[in-house]
Amino acid sequence: MTAPASSGPNPLCDVGRTHPRDRHRMRPVEGELGVWVCDRHGLFARVEEPGKAAELERGDPMPLHDGGAGVMVRTGDERPGGVLLYYRAAG
Repeated sequence: MTAPASSGPNPLCDVGRTHPRDRHRMRPVEGELGVWVCDRHGLFARVEEPGKAAELERGDPMPLHDGGAGVMVRTGDERPGGVLLYYRAAG
């Protein structure tokens, strides 16, 4: 991933996007630029290049930012340097 100098404000948690009563923002992952986490729901989000983001669909394997196995959850909004992707640990 090519991370921009700033990838914008913390994104809304994917769960909060669809459930207004649980609307909250994710927090940055320490040491990772353009990666956020929601500890409450076990979700991550990161900025990916548009071409790579277009290749992924819900349920596709997606490596975690730390190298572990993950699963694509959904595509989010456009950010500087790419598209926001939501994902979670596989399992």
